Amino acid sequence: MGYRCERCGHEWVPRGDVSVEPRVCPKCKSPYWDRQRKMSYEEFRDKVKEVLGRSDRPLTWTEIRTEAALSQMYPNNQWVRRMEQDIKLHRQRDSDGVIHWRLAEDERPNTTTAQAPEPHRSRAGARKGTLE
Repeated sequence: MGYRCERCGHEWVPRGDVSVEPRVCPKCKSPYWDRQRKMSYEEFRDKVKEVLGRSDRPLTWTEIRTEAALSQMYPNNQWVRRMEQDIKLHRQRDSDGVIHWRLAEDERPNTTTAQAPEPHRSRAGARKGTLE
């Protein structure tokens, strides 16, 4: 039996009376140790973008939420609308009513293309007008 801080992740076993809940986390001293910190739009957007960027297929909200370890049961509608503009999020409903999320092709990280090698310049070509 012990406690875990939702802010810093510290786990501890109380020394004294176990029936009294701690007032603060012994490591970070936060009085909100038993509450999860609210996520900002930027953190949410970056997590969704990362998960969708790694995927080779459209994902449902449940798949995104699970892979990104998001606590929201449902996404914030205003944030979803902003992501459609910010990261070119596309959502499409299939015939069963399931909504699939994906990024526009130009927003996906391109990991398959290799960088072209730089052209090789010969020493003679670099010194064309000089005498040796």
